[in-house]
Amino acid sequence: MSQNSKPGFTNKKMNNKKRKCWDFVMSSFARSYGVKKIMAEEKFHEIALFWCDENEIEKYKTLEEYDRYFKELYENWT
Repeated sequence: MSQNSKPGFTNKKMNNKKRKCWDFVMSSFARSYGVKKIMAEEKFHEIALFWCDENEIEKYKTLEEYDRYFKELYENWT
């Protein structure tokens, strides 16, 4: 299933900065959960879009720190 076929989800309207952020968050989720799972579950997309609206990627953090952070965010998302 492509990203654009998700109900209520579109990335065509994202500006370049937000798209890069969304790609970064989704790649973190893919490392933790696998591509098939993150593409099948809308919750991952929702979290990434929300997070990118409220935050910016900090250059000093490592990928491992982000992966742990986003995994915890996913597990506690209501």
